[in-house]
Amino acid sequence: MNCRRRLTTAIMKPNPLGCEPQRLAAIDIGTNTFRLLIAEVRRVRGNNYNIKEIFSERIVTRLGEGIAETGLLKKTAISRGISALRKFRSIISRHDVHRTCVAATSALRDAKNKKTFLKEAEKNTGFKIEIISGKEEAEKTSSGMRTGINPSGTALMIDIGGGSTELIFIKNKKLLLVKSLNLGVVYLAEKYMKNDPPLKEDLSRMSAEIFRKIKPLIKSFTKLFSRKTVLIGTAGTVTTLAAIKKRLTRFEQSKIHNSKITLEKIRRIFYDISTVSAKERIRYHPFDPTRLDIIVPGTLILITLMESLGFKEIIVSNYGLREGIIIDLYNKVNPAPY
Repeated sequence: MNCRRRLTTAIMKPNPLGCEPQRLAAIDIGTNTFRLLIAEVRRVRGNNYNIKEIFSERIVTRLGEGIAETGLLKKTAISRGISALRKFRSIISRHDVHRTCVAATSALRDAKNKKTFLKEAEKNTGFKIEIISGKEEAEKTSSGMRTGINPSGTALMIDIGGGSTELIFIKNKKLLLVKSLNLGVVYLAEKYMKNDPPLKEDLSRMSAEIFRKIKPLIKSFTKLFSRKTVLIGTAGTVTTLAAIKKRLTRFEQSKIHNSKITLEKIRRIFYDISTVSAKERIRYHPFDPTRLDIIVPGTLILITLMESLGFKEIIVSNYGLREGIIIDLYNKVNPAPY
């Protein structure tokens, strides 16, 4: 039986168990960035997965631009988003993909005119987009992160995104506590990064808002920690900081994934990038100029989380929501045998 019949939604009938591995595609529609992953996925030993990357792409769309003020997606942002999805659709069509799942997060959860985007996306690309909740986003992110770094004891996993920040606590590879904070780098950049370089008083106000939103969660997480609990981070802020630390001039996953950064080093980087203009800031991160404004609030979120929760070091993961989406899709195609 041919297991490579193309479909573009996550709604499907299970395939026979003999059709492994399978080439699948996942699209993560984020508030700041759209990400595509095409990979061959295979289940190994229970709930562990082997993900062989075939193609990866990211496009900064700033879909959530202005949404915090108006509650609406801008026409220009919708246009950028549809253009990115068209490009992804073209790429997917050239890679013999068996199934595709498109999942959207904070921007579409919050937008009052989300239906406009969903209709335009389906009309122009054929994609039926699934809007996932903050909890689902955190769970899928955890699943994806654990394919690259799988701690045996306790760990707090964090994903600092464009529209929200996810915190996931695991013990012995099981999720014990999942929280999604309405705290994203795009919103903070729009609110507090109006001067270039940013004013000290704006950074102080930003820091106060970040701590105010984190504070209610501190006890619920710290009471679960042990002395051996590790902190693992994913997404653009954390990987960018790893690249800055290593003074990379281009993105190199092998040098970023599973590397470590101390809180002290992150504080020093924050001072360097928050006291200069965006034009000067590019010397710290020359290969991704699209992050020159949002890296400042993202770094401040990370510093506040680490200080509040008592971590001196973070492990960097280059795996996250995309991998979690593709694992979930794989399980729908190939349910685990009972």
